[in-house]
Amino acid sequence: MLRFKVGPFPVSVYPWFFLSAILLGAGYGFGWRMAAWIFVVFVSVLVHELGHAILGRAFGGRPEIRLEAFGGVTFPQFRSRPRPGRQFVLSFAGPVAGLLLGLLAYGIVRVLPPERGSVSAFVMAQFVWVSVVWAAFNLLPILPLDGGNMMLAFIEGVRRKPSVALASWISLVMALAVAGAVTLIFGPDPFALLWLGLFALQNFQRARAAVAHERAAVAPAAVAEEDAVERGDVAAAMEDARSALQRRDFDSAIAAAVRLESGGGPFRQAAALRLRAGIELARGDNESAAMLAGQSFSIWQSADAAVVAARANLRAGASDRARNWLRRALEAGASAAAVRADPELASIA
Repeated sequence: MLRFKVGPFPVSVYPWFFLSAILLGAGYGFGWRMAAWIFVVFVSVLVHELGHAILGRAFGGRPEIRLEAFGGVTFPQFRSRPRPGRQFVLSFAGPVAGLLLGLLAYGIVRVLPPERGSVSAFVMAQFVWVSVVWAAFNLLPILPLDGGNMMLAFIEGVRRKPSVALASWISLVMALAVAGAVTLIFGPDPFALLWLGLFALQNFQRARAAVAHERAAVAPAAVAEEDAVERGDVAAAMEDARSALQRRDFDSAIAAAVRLESGGGPFRQAAALRLRAGIELARGDNESAAMLAGQSFSIWQSADAAVVAARANLRAGASDRARNWLRRALEAGASAAAVRADPELASIA
């Protein structure tokens, strides 16, 4: 994994990012065109995510960027969920940043035309093409794309209540409609159909989970029963992972986290990410642990996730970030006495 910073923003690049870029550019072979293509994809996606990160920081977050298979994601890490208006603008910032990069490349070509067939001509043309296509794709009203998050923010702004179920059903219909349109106009495209099919499945599962959650909100007994089941699943996964870690069997520990996450629901997902953060902490990969704990906290603001993030950042040498996470842990209900008694965290308490 490649890790670096762009200004105040930590960036993690996973190997699958480069492998997926190679798959998308398979037609370029393995010469200089492929190298140039990977460079263009890397810079374009990074600039897109920086658009989200810069605005997220302006809105009071502490964004972190992750480039992974077929794209990237920015975790703004707000203390609370942003209002619909801010979420709309935050989601729109990524495509705008990408289009500005494409416009810059187009301007350079117009002012300083490169020699036809040269490396610079190829790179500039790819920057223009990728910026437009990537922005257009991301602006489709399909969750979890930027356009889908903009649609969700708009619907919630109008309805003035959570609308994940409605936005997910709309996203499902749009994913199927776009898949059909792409096939009719351009013929079957395996990558496009794979993505859109995955989005359709994700939104179907998300919509069903959201509907079930909304119904449970009307039935306190059902909520209590579901909470008990979820907490039981989390406790069982934690015990399995703890036993595996005592044997230094990291693969079994991760498998326990994967099983927990497959159960569905934000509580299980957040707990699974927190569990994976603990596993990475035990392995000594403090930066991955910090990232995973931050993701967990962004889904479910638990004191445990914030404590793990604080510990991971402290071990990674990021004391200021560790103090911020410890503050969030205390705000989320962590015991101040327990923090002061912790031999590791007491130094920043």
